[in-house]
Amino acid sequence: MPDKPLEIRNISEELCKNLEFVFTDIDDTVTTDGIISAYAFNAIWELYKNGIKVIPVTGRPAGWCDHIARMWPVYAVIGENGAFYFMYNRSERKMKRRFFLEESEREENGKKLISLGERIVREVPGSRIAADQPFRFSDLAIDYSEDTGPLGKEEVSKICSIMKAAGAKCKVSSIHVNCWYGNYDKLECLKRFLKENSGKDLGYFQERILFIGDSPNDEPMFKELQNTIAVSNINNFMEDLKYYPKYITTRPSGEGFQEAVEMILARRRRS
Repeated sequence: MPDKPLEIRNISEELCKNLEFVFTDIDDTVTTDGIISAYAFNAIWELYKNGIKVIPVTGRPAGWCDHIARMWPVYAVIGENGAFYFMYNRSERKMKRRFFLEESEREENGKKLISLGERIVREVPGSRIAADQPFRFSDLAIDYSEDTGPLGKEEVSKICSIMKAAGAKCKVSSIHVNCWYGNYDKLECLKRFLKENSGKDLGYFQERILFIGDSPNDEPMFKELQNTIAVSNINNFMEDLKYYPKYITTRPSGEGFQEAVEMILARRRRS
C-alpha cells in the first residue's frame, strides 16, 4: 500500500520557496458544488501576484479552456484530460493551441466517440452525454454526477468497462467519466508543456512544481510528481487509488484549495 498523505501543514518550506508552477484541477478542487467561490478565485489571484504561474489541468472542454486561458489570471490551461494546452499571450493578443493529435485524427476519433456515447446512454440508465460535449475537440464526457444521478459505483464501473472494451482510454472525475483515443493523459501533456516552453524535462522541475487535485483522473500526477496535494474530498475515492497525493488538506473543494494556497504563501514569505 502507498503511504497515506501527510497533512498540508507538513508541506516543505523549501518547495514553497522555490515554487514556480502550480498545476491544479478545477472541478471540486477549485470549485465547490459547481461554483468558483470568491475565496478560491482570489487564491488563484494571490498565486499570480506572488509570481507563481498557475496552470489549470482539467477534463473540461476546449471551448471552456479558451475562455479560461484568456480571462483567468493563469499562465496556460491543459484541457480534455491532456488532449491539448492553450496559452494566451495578452501583450500580443494571440492564443497558442497545441494538440497531441492532428486534426484528421481528432475528426476520425470523434466519429467513434459519438457512437460510443450513444451506446453508453442506452446501456447505462441515468447516464448522459455531458452538457459541455459540444465544446470538446478530442474526447467523450459521460455525465454521472453533474446534471444527473449521482450514479453508483456499479454504474460508473459499467461505463468504464464499455469504454475500455471499445479500445478507449478512460478516467473518472468527480462528475464525468471521460474517454478518448490517443496515447496521452494529464501527465503527458504537462511534460510536453514544460519541455516545449522551457526546453527542460520534468526532472528539472520536480522541486519547482506542485499539483492540486481531487479525484482518480489526477492519479497520473500523484504517481509521477514529487509534490502533490489533494483537497480532502479525495477521501471519497481513496479506496480506488493505487497512488496517493503527498499532502492532503483538512477542508474540501474550493476551501481546501484556499487552505493549500494560504499555507504555501505563508511558508514562502517565512522563507
